[in-house]
Amino acid sequence: MSCILGLDVSTSCTGICVLDADGNPILLSSVDLSKSISFIDKCSKIQFELSKIQNEFKIDELFIEQDLQAFRPGLSSAHVINTLSRFNGAVSLICFQVFNIRPLLINVTNARNCVGIKINHKDKSKTTKEKVWEWVANRVKFDWQFKKTGKLKTNSFDIADAYVIAYSGFLNCKDTQSC
Repeated sequence: MSCILGLDVSTSCTGICVLDADGNPILLSSVDLSKSISFIDKCSKIQFELSKIQNEFKIDELFIEQDLQAFRPGLSSAHVINTLSRFNGAVSLICFQVFNIRPLLINVTNARNCVGIKINHKDKSKTTKEKVWEWVANRVKFDWQFKKTGKLKTNSFDIADAYVIAYSGFLNCKDTQSC
């Protein structure tokens, strides 16, 4: 069965979504990289997880959330953008080596628009990540993990973002950039 892989790449946690040929999620997971000390350790963990996916699914299309392209006050610095860009490039290469597919990069805003997520930026009651997760959780049956405090575990946001990237790829959104 043909499958689509979507990734939300980050140096702390990478979200993973595999969709079947009908656009239904058959794998939603994440790779915790927060305890990996070096860049190489993070890349090795990603390669290990992607190899497991390659052994289990026939991936025909691969989509990755495009890294930040500009500064956002209070959220990014030149160092952060550089680190994320380096890691995103490394993961793109690992994907090509594992699946022999050139990943397509999708801008997160374009992906959200493509799948029909409307973010009301005037509504400050929830973060954008919470709004995206809520949209995904209302559409996807998944055992979302919560902390003992009742708060959603943070990897859920990465998983939700990976789903949005994969699903926008499934819908053939055209705003992609080949690696």
